[in-house]
Amino acid sequence: MNRIIIRATIVSVFAASVVALGIPARAPASAHAAHTAALVTKITVTAKNFKFILSKKTAKRGIVIFKVTNKGSVQHNFSIKGRKTRKLSHGQSATLRVTFGRKGQYPYKCTVDSHASLGMKGVFTIK
Repeated sequence: MNRIIIRATIVSVFAASVVALGIPARAPASAHAAHTAALVTKITVTAKNFKFILSKKTAKRGIVIFKVTNKGSVQHNFSIKGRKTRKLSHGQSATLRVTFGRKGQYPYKCTVDSHASLGMKGVFTIK
């Protein structure tokens, strides 16, 4: 009987201290997952001979995942914000994950030879 009273006292003291300290209750895991998903944008990038085609040219701040596929006949890569994919041959793909913390315009380009000067460049906007 004494053990039950002691346990009940410990539980009530703990619960009172949580309320008194103002420790917030944790959000449900599903709410956290929904918030995290909202911060991730997926962009499909198609590299053709001397041009890029992006599925969207804008995104909100957060993580942007660029899935780059080379459909051109020569090797290309994709470079943005100091990050780049490896050189991709025809039919190859690579994924580039970039975190954008600030709004602004971010240039992208192919860094292989003089491909950027031939048109493989553009600007990606973070809102």
